[in-house]
Amino acid sequence: MRIGVFSLTPGIKSTLCALCISMAAMTGRAQSDAEKAFKERMGNDYGQTMPVIVKQITHSFLKTPYVAHTLEGNQQEQLVCRFDGLDCTTLVENVLAMALTYKAGGSFDQFKDELKKIRYRNGEIDGYTSRLHYFTDWLYENQKRGVIRDISQELGGIPLTKTIDFMTAHPDLYPSAKSEEAWKQLRIREDSINARQYYYIPLADIKHIEPKLNDGDIIGIASNISGLDCNHMGIINKIGNQAYLLHASSVNKEVELSSVPLHQYVAQNKRNSGIFVARPVE
Repeated sequence: MRIGVFSLTPGIKSTLCALCISMAAMTGRAQSDAEKAFKERMGNDYGQTMPVIVKQITHSFLKTPYVAHTLEGNQQEQLVCRFDGLDCTTLVENVLAMALTYKAGGSFDQFKDELKKIRYRNGEIDGYTSRLHYFTDWLYENQKRGVIRDISQELGGIPLTKTIDFMTAHPDLYPSAKSEEAWKQLRIREDSINARQYYYIPLADIKHIEPKLNDGDIIGIASNISGLDCNHMGIINKIGNQAYLLHASSVNKEVELSSVPLHQYVAQNKRNSGIFVARPVE
């Protein structure tokens, strides 16, 4: 899920406390810089179709520094727009919001509105628990909104048979989820996720379905960790029949194109069990 990478880092509680202070101080400046960066990027030609637009916009972020927890650290939940530092989640969300805005010939205000709709349930910011923390929940809500389509099952995916409850099982890892009310709201979200059926492509089958993937497809890397749905996110870049992953790398500390095809990339981490695939809608 979208919280998997930082939730498993040793010493996370002390690290998050320090990050929350520094991130909150940086938010105002980063937000004001975002509009300028947005306008500069919107002047580029990204093509006409969603697959090309999504891929090309993602390429415009190559070499952008990896910065973890950019959505955390505010006393109250608020929309964070940053282009100067991204993690795997904010890269995908920014790219999708920019692609939708670009196709519509829209403004920075439209971009922010699209980003809010992508990131928050029903496009409404109502505290920490209104954010779509789990990838499966993010997938469901954005498909319902008509901006992406979950194609995992039609690619031959199998049912996801696990209970998603990592956040409520480990509330100490999430400072904003420590209150009893927040924990209850997260449990309600998890119950909703667990009432739905999701599909994923197992690790052994990824190589076989790579030719069917398109530029711009959104990938969620499924987790085999108890209670966790997804470890990482990225966007597909096809080279011939092989798919490579454009993503914000916590290892190499920047947005990059994977050096190996998708099936090899996913297999490198023993905590990965397969992939979810979402296709942006034209």
